[in-house]
Formats: sequence, C-alpha cells, structure tokens
Amino acid sequence: MALRRAHADEYAVRVNRAVELLSGRSPALARRALQSEHGLSERQARRYVRAAQATPGGVVVPERTTVFTVRLPGSLVARVRACACAGGEHQRDRRAGAGAWLGRRAGWGGELRSSSSPTGSPVHGSRRRTGSWCPSAA
Repeated sequence: MALRRAHADEYAVRVNRAVELLSGRSPALARRALQSEHGLSERQARRYVRAAQATPGGVVVPERTTVFTVRLPGSLVARVRACACAGGEHQRDRRAGAGAWLGRRAGWGGELRSSSSPTGSPVHGSRRRTGSWCPSAA
C-alpha cells in the first residue's frame, strides 16, 4: 500500500522540528527522535534531517491550500486566457495576481498557488504540463 506524500505544511513542520533536534544532538539522534515523534521510516527521517541541515534557520510553514472550483462562462475563461497569453503570463501567475487582489479587497493577505514546493514558495516551470492552455506557449 502506497502512502501519500506529506503536505507542504507537514513537511515544513517536520523540517523545523529536525532543525530544533539538531541544535543539541547528533544527526543520528535527531533522526531517531524524529522517527518516533512522527512515526516516520528511517529513510524519511534521514531526508528531513538532511533538509534541516541544508536550511539551519528552518522553513516557512505555508497555509494548506484547498481546491475551490467555480463554473464560469466559457467566454470569460477565453478572455482571461487570451489576456494572459498576450501578456506572456502563465495561468498560475494569473491566479497569484487574483489572490493578491482578493487579499487587498478582503483583508486576507494570502495568495493563490497552483503548485508549490515543499517550502510553500511557488515553483515556476518545475513540471510543465503538456497541452498548454495557451496556444502560443506550446
């Protein structure tokens, strides 16, 4: 049975905990403590400890994202895509801009992300989808 990957917030919490554990222990002891605290395999715990060694200041814990699907008229979707293509933007950049606009309007302060790295920062160009929605980007 394959287990799911950790969400970005879970990953960040575990890396930050590994940073704390490394402050007073050897990597081997930190790994064992992380294994027992989070129920991880030795390999998983070792990867978190390595990530903690690479980022001794820790990582930012992002807010977990939720899928929010709305139905929009096809003409509106086509206009947004055409506008993004004309400006050379990617669809995820449009979403980030929409999130910033919503944040200013509602006092939210968050951002919309389509794909993110384990640290929560947007990943641009990491996994390019085939069949781009923008004809000029294909």
